[in-house]
Amino acid sequence: MSGIRQICGKELARVFYDKKMLFSVFVLPVVIMIAVMSLVNTLGRKQEEDVESHRAVLCLENAPDGFEELLKSSGISYTIKPFSDEGEVQTMLLEGEADLWIAFPEAFAQMVQEYRQGDAVPQIKTYYNPSEDYSREAYNTISTGFLELYRQRLLAERVDDMAGLTVFTVNSDNPEMMIQDDAKAGGKLMGMMLPYFVTILLFAGAMGIGTDMVAGEKERGTMASLLVSPIPRSAIVLGKVFALMIISGISSVIYVAAMVVFMPQMLGGSSEELGISLVLSPSQIGMLAALLVAIAFLYSAIIVLVSVFAKTVKEAGSYITPVYMLVLVLGITTMFTNGTPKEWYYIIPIYNTSLALQGILTQEVTGGQFILTLGVTLVLGAAMVIGIAKAFESEKVMAI
Repeated sequence: MSGIRQICGKELARVFYDKKMLFSVFVLPVVIMIAVMSLVNTLGRKQEEDVESHRAVLCLENAPDGFEELLKSSGISYTIKPFSDEGEVQTMLLEGEADLWIAFPEAFAQMVQEYRQGDAVPQIKTYYNPSEDYSREAYNTISTGFLELYRQRLLAERVDDMAGLTVFTVNSDNPEMMIQDDAKAGGKLMGMMLPYFVTILLFAGAMGIGTDMVAGEKERGTMASLLVSPIPRSAIVLGKVFALMIISGISSVIYVAAMVVFMPQMLGGSSEELGISLVLSPSQIGMLAALLVAIAFLYSAIIVLVSVFAKTVKEAGSYITPVYMLVLVLGITTMFTNGTPKEWYYIIPIYNTSLALQGILTQEVTGGQFILTLGVTLVLGAAMVIGIAKAFESEKVMAI
């Protein structure tokens, strides 16, 4: 036991007494996470505002009298661009020079005024380019929005009592139509992002330290002297794994806390503006803490196990990169998962932890699912530690 404490203490001291290491492990990843999310959100909002503020370029064909005045009175910002034929306007749409082409049939106003039952119903055709943001926005605003209002206005001129034709309305006077649990909504939002960031930041941070703990000591020649010391090799293994687990566990708690605190800022607004809040019960906090410890243990075991078979840090990095990619894919899969996960999903290593993290935050995980996930994670981590211990006993594997 004393040997485990000595090795663990040595590895922890190497990190906690180095200010640069402390910054790179615990502070820099959080700063990067907040900066990246804030930047992505800011750029997305700017793009959305740019599209909304764009002055739509319209091409009108056979527009009836009064249409442009009505369009102007609606408050829609637009510019009319003339064209000579259909080929020209199609080219303008393809090249982004025009946003929307509205084609009225000839004598549209007369067809509407003189309509009788059984006559062909006049059709207004609109054309847009869905690959252009401005064009798509113009279509949504005018073709699916304004033209419906125009249709209602023309219908009102034809029918004296419009209310008599209105069978029902939808949410015309229903300000309380949104019913949601704000805490659950906040947990769902966090559940989408948390598994991804825990995976990418926790594993990436532990990867650099873990490879140096084993492969780095081999490369520097200090591993040979450590192996001939009176400390049992099993104690060396456990000491290094526990040290890396402690570092990873602390970093994971910091990452989660930072996400909870800075989530509104990363999403570009306050909790009140976003309509979400995140309140965790003591049981949720306990399950979250236990799972984070288990994840840190598993990731530490994976990294040390891979590093054992490398003789240099560079070689260890090349070995662990495919593992990191696999872990990353499994970690972010839950961002695109809908519906209730099947029970056997919680047997899949790493993927089950992402599901459980999401379920804890959304208050949807069951006790059985949590215990299954925790058990699989700990058992797999323990099996890897046993494999590491056996590798340490092999002179061929530990040879420099």
